[in-house]
Amino acid sequence: MNYEDEILLMLNEVGESGMPLRRIALNVFNMKNSFFEPLSQETVYQEVAEWLREVSQQSGSPIVKAERRGWYKINPDSPKVIQMRLEFLPHF
Repeated sequence: MNYEDEILLMLNEVGESGMPLRRIALNVFNMKNSFFEPLSQETVYQEVAEWLREVSQQSGSPIVKAERRGWYKINPDSPKVIQMRLEFLPHF
């Protein structure tokens, strides 16, 4: 399953400080789990962890590893993040 949008939205709201992997996975689980499509919390954790590891190693990635071990944060210099922030601006 693809959780990219949920992860980017969440890390954008958190800001430059970032979040630990376990908290990111828990929030994704809470966002996506439903009565009609139940998810396994362990499976969501594994998929989120794998995606974050892969994406954070790419150059120009919207996600980077934070200073603290096991933490990830949004990369404000990424073109994808810049575009995402423009799209989330309120329309007046």
